[in-house]
Amino acid sequence: MPQATATMNELKERIAAEILKDSVISFERFMEMALYEPGLGYYETHRDIGRQGDFYTNVSIGPLFGQLLGFQFAQWLQLLRGPVQLVEAGAHDGRLAADILNYLREFQSAIYERVTLILLEQSQIHREWQAETLAEHAAKVQWEGEKSKPFRGVFYCNELLDAFPVQKYEWDEKGRTWFEWGVEFENGQFVWRRLREGAWSCEFADQLPDGTGMIEAPQASQFWLQICNALEEGRAVAIDYFVEREDFFNPPTPHATLRGYYQHRRSDDLLANSGKQDLTASVDLNEIRDAARTAGIESKKLTSQGKFFVSIFQKTLEIPAQFPEWKSERLRQFQTLTHPDHLGRAFSVLENWRR
Repeated sequence: MPQATATMNELKERIAAEILKDSVISFERFMEMALYEPGLGYYETHRDIGRQGDFYTNVSIGPLFGQLLGFQFAQWLQLLRGPVQLVEAGAHDGRLAADILNYLREFQSAIYERVTLILLEQSQIHREWQAETLAEHAAKVQWEGEKSKPFRGVFYCNELLDAFPVQKYEWDEKGRTWFEWGVEFENGQFVWRRLREGAWSCEFADQLPDGTGMIEAPQASQFWLQICNALEEGRAVAIDYFVEREDFFNPPTPHATLRGYYQHRRSDDLLANSGKQDLTASVDLNEIRDAARTAGIESKKLTSQGKFFVSIFQKTLEIPAQFPEWKSERLRQFQTLTHPDHLGRAFSVLENWRR
């Protein structure tokens, strides 16, 4: 165990101890521990990640996000007979699930009666938060581990895929190769260390300047493959920061789309504030589409969050009895969700379905 200092919290000590076993760990492993180390990682210790947290989320603006999703999910679930499931991963404290179930109970009672909510959750503290938030729907909720059993219905996740640990690469123009970055521990601090060369390939690397960064998230693509394989009938929906492969290099940057958020401010020091800083990276759409294709599942064209929710809004106007009244507060929330200068353009919606 490294010598503790006044600036070393327990998580930092634990990461440093793992590094010292082999002198270096991959950035992917560093990010995994920084975010998810049981009892110590960022998501293990930060229950409020909205207005009072380090970044602003769809769920933070109020219940409308869940109500709109609930309306759309109900329309999809009406096409399926018998018992159906809503499956969520990355539910954190369960607020989104609660907003969806509250909506279904009040406006889609027939669907509510035959639906079961399944939360894919490994974290014990998250399960406790979720059980507390969803207490009034307790009879409807089940928990599973990381992998989903076969299901019929709708899988959904909001800002989950961007939080999977990533491998970090950089282009060495002189050596004409990509190499992977790892993390060392020196003088009480985490520092970058160059790992294996030839770790990644890119058909247009010769056009990129020295030091251009790229990321890969094998855990995210494997997760999406598993979800698509488990889906027997219905939809799989992800709302996230999706980026086409070529857009990772527009413009070229050392960290690609990797970024940290600490106390509502963006940080490029990805190795700082272990357990206190969120780490995230935009999702490579190519990897996720390939995973769905491998599972033999159809993909709908990527849609901006703004267009996705405007379409649902128009449907609610056609059947107003199935949706809460559009009062001023709800309209303000809608503007935040859909306006390009707010969340409407930042997020996109990926839909996969199996008929």
